[in-house]
Amino acid sequence: MYKKYKNTDYYIGPYRKPAGELPAYMNEDHEFKFLLEKIRRNKKIDFSGYRRENLIRRIVYRMGIAGCSTYLEYVLLLNRDPEEYDRLIQSLTIKVSHFFRDGDVFRLLHSSIIPGITEQKTEGGGARIRAWSCGAAFGQEAYSMAILFCEALGPRIGEADIRITATDIDRKALEQAQWASYPRESMMKMEPYLLFKYFSRLNGGYVVSDRARELVSFIYHDILSDRPLNDMDLIMCRNLLIYFEKGIQERVLENLCSSLRRGGFLVLGMTESLGPGVSDRFEAVDRMLRVYRKR
Repeated sequence: MYKKYKNTDYYIGPYRKPAGELPAYMNEDHEFKFLLEKIRRNKKIDFSGYRRENLIRRIVYRMGIAGCSTYLEYVLLLNRDPEEYDRLIQSLTIKVSHFFRDGDVFRLLHSSIIPGITEQKTEGGGARIRAWSCGAAFGQEAYSMAILFCEALGPRIGEADIRITATDIDRKALEQAQWASYPRESMMKMEPYLLFKYFSRLNGGYVVSDRARELVSFIYHDILSDRPLNDMDLIMCRNLLIYFEKGIQERVLENLCSSLRRGGFLVLGMTESLGPGVSDRFEAVDRMLRVYRKR
């Protein structure tokens, strides 16, 4: 069911995650770089700036499931089965989320941040509001934002020009997100009244209402290589920086900063923070919750 490498205590396979030291040949730098370059050429995704140890472990785990013992064997598999690229990308961009994840963050968005944005934008009429869910995975975060904008504007929601752009490098996840259909487990942090108001039951799960769905669009976007979006009022980029090396984190934060309008809000993950290159361009709305406003 899983494979033990000779003279090591290292296992890989579908039922056990990598543990212990990697076999020496798994750290063969030229083979590893060749694999990353192949992914970059064929899928236009550059993983070279991702944290190396985590990247290796996830690639090796995927190799074990595919029955490959070396990077070069895996390269040959990619040649024979191009769909393995998508399976690998899904493995490298592990997605664990649910609606209104980290409740304190969304309570702050609900109580003050989003109402503040909508109030400011609707003062002159014809409000244009732009938000970005960066690293959107299956879309729970983007739809959570949409629900809060619906709540903030109520019956006036149709009068505002609201667009929430949800981006990711996993095309399969983006395709699934557009169906807006989720299992019950995704709702575990949701207030019951929001569940009843914005979801319909379907086949034991839930589907997001049209009112919230029409605010969200899903597009493929690589924060490391594609041009940043612009004129954003709110950006949620949570638990994405942790995948990158320090220098790449700084580059991503620069891109996010340039994407925000003056006074726009940036929300990071609970273990992430602003780097020294951009920290002076933001003021903390809530440092503990990693919510910042562009000066």
